[in-house]
Amino acid sequence: MGLAVAVPAVALGAAAQAAAKAPKDTVQLQSPLDSVGVALRETTLGDLVADAVRQTGGADFALVAADELTETTIPAGGVAPAKVVSALRYARDPTDTVVVLSLTGAQLLKVAERSVSRAPQPFDGFLQVSGLQIKYDPAQPEGSRVALTTAGGGKIAADRAYRVATTRSLADGSFGYFRFWSKSDITEDTHTTVAAGLTSYLAAHRTLNVQIENRITSK
Repeated sequence: MGLAVAVPAVALGAAAQAAAKAPKDTVQLQSPLDSVGVALRETTLGDLVADAVRQTGGADFALVAADELTETTIPAGGVAPAKVVSALRYARDPTDTVVVLSLTGAQLLKVAERSVSRAPQPFDGFLQVSGLQIKYDPAQPEGSRVALTTAGGGKIAADRAYRVATTRSLADGSFGYFRFWSKSDITEDTHTTVAAGLTSYLAAHRTLNVQIENRITSK
């Protein structure tokens, strides 16, 4: 059995009245959305997209490569959902779907090691995550850099299988991740694009206050 899926609205704002008065096609951002440096660090836009991918896949965790996002900043205030979705590099690619993997905790630890393997240099395969917390020390040798827990600090069992939502390209093993899973680990293609999943997520959360949650931290 996987963990119970309870994807937060990243952080719902308190300005319900402002949201109610806003046009129906507008999302109220109480703080900027930022993806600058997405190949090096956690970003607020990366968190948002990872949460949307996790929700789309009904998964315990989500992994989104930095390559999925362009580097941009969206100021606080009312914004059309399409503006947020346009930050996705493959927003118009119908093959960029959300795919669900079944990965053990041991596999996930190796995946997290790969994500930070080039730190502090940028890496298009650096992962934005949902449901996970990655703490790493770039001074340590590869293979022993990472401590991996759930977002709440809970233990991830090495031999337990988890539902992990990701993108089609990453599920197919891009950026060297083919070393850590195979096609047999793919359990589902939702046939929902990342762009469509993000659009649905925004439609359900018209007021957002997205903050860095220390999902990924380095010593």
